[in-house]
Amino acid sequence: MTVRRVIGAPFRGLQTTLPTDNALDFVRIGEEAPTSLDREGFWSDVVRLYKTGLHPAVGLCLRHRGEVILDRTIGHLHHEPNQVPGPVVSPDTPFNLFSASKILTGVITLAMQEDGLLDIEKPVAHYFPQFGKHGKERITLRHLLNHTAGLPDMPRGIDPVAVMTTGHVPWDAVCDLPIQSDPGTKVAYHPVTGAVLLQEVCERVSGKDLCTLAAERILNPIGITDMNYGVAPHRVEEVAKHTLTGPPVPAAISNIFTRTVGVSLDQAVTLTTTPEFLTSVLPSANVITTGRSASRFMQMLLNGGTLDGVRVLRPETVRRATTDVTSLTLDGTFGFPMRYGLGLMMGGKRFSLFGLNTKRAFGHLGFTNVVVYADPARDLTVSFMNTGKPMLAPGMLRWYWVLQRLALKVPQR
Repeated sequence: MTVRRVIGAPFRGLQTTLPTDNALDFVRIGEEAPTSLDREGFWSDVVRLYKTGLHPAVGLCLRHRGEVILDRTIGHLHHEPNQVPGPVVSPDTPFNLFSASKILTGVITLAMQEDGLLDIEKPVAHYFPQFGKHGKERITLRHLLNHTAGLPDMPRGIDPVAVMTTGHVPWDAVCDLPIQSDPGTKVAYHPVTGAVLLQEVCERVSGKDLCTLAAERILNPIGITDMNYGVAPHRVEEVAKHTLTGPPVPAAISNIFTRTVGVSLDQAVTLTTTPEFLTSVLPSANVITTGRSASRFMQMLLNGGTLDGVRVLRPETVRRATTDVTSLTLDGTFGFPMRYGLGLMMGGKRFSLFGLNTKRAFGHLGFTNVVVYADPARDLTVSFMNTGKPMLAPGMLRWYWVLQRLALKVPQR
């Protein structure tokens, strides 16, 4: 190995020992079906991203026309500055989806509606009268799903460390929150609060905890047994460990993060690697899974709620989730042009997380650049896992190019 400084100021700009010429020694390949697509070209973009030093580990799983055509990882389970790296990751390594966890939480909510247990057009206060104060009596479950509830910030006066390590947000504090905008009028991403409220509703109307709902209602029937909120204690060391990378975060971004999540970005990275966080249930941020299983889950949505002959959602449910969409507008939390479906981030022609000209795509970004999505126009699902946490770094252009090449090279049907 060669000691060097790589582009993007890896590991907070520290000099670090990273693989250079022998990067391909740390590649692991899963089972891949034949394809006419440029599989090696897609993967070469990932290798170039890895070589920026922004990510100790990267994984990419692609399904095209329902078949896994690429399932590879590169890097190490953990890699601290100037230390010997950990074991090499593989396609069987679980990664944290972070905010992309909201897709599963949204799907569970919609499944509860299918089962007649709730109605997303009803106010949250219909299920919990104590919530209906300070203007919140008009907030519906639909507002929570599409980030228009007007509650993007975490309650003040709570212990954010306890929230991040237990997954529990004090219910009284949430009920006391005042709204910041009239429900349904302004799009502003809710990093934590919206999913927490959806969890409360789903658990109370069903009488089951969220993990059980996820497993019994959605995941187990379609053969996904390694995806859920958190992991069992004995599996904590198997989860790929993320780390803060890139240049220092600008104060403006750090302040937004602290206001809406409750802790600084640095604190969040530290807390979300703890065994407490990895074994808790946080409906907004700690679904743990492999890239392969995440792509399988997205394939179910791409198929309209069915996989391998097993239906877990009605076609009209998936259709509504991907067509009941907010207009393209500047998100009130982060200031980026965004469109939201029901529990989903939506693609776009010019402004899209999933590459240009991906208006029909749907999925979600996870802190800060994990991304999973499905693109009906290309019959494609993508699980793009990585463990570095850069907010702004030149090497991030290579991250976006991975997605843009897929949009350019996978033909639309």
